[in-house]
Amino acid sequence: MVGAIDQGLIGIEAGFAGLDTAANRVARDGADGDLAGNMVELMKARHQVHASLAVIRTADETIGTRLDVLV
Repeated sequence: MVGAIDQGLIGIEAGFAGLDTAANRVARDGADGDLAGNMVELMKARHQVHASLAVIRTADETIGTRLDVLV
């Protein structure tokens, strides 16, 4: 389960990096750049963060369930 938490954290870090990159492109290029493409990248990164959080929550719940069974 710790591996799942580690993978979730890696996914969150990657998602935030993607958010940062796309947001910087939007700020730098504005309407003259690929605004639609950058917005899609922002949404993809947001979904990656949410999915990674779900992985961590599920791993946490599973660890808690295992501890309840052992006690």
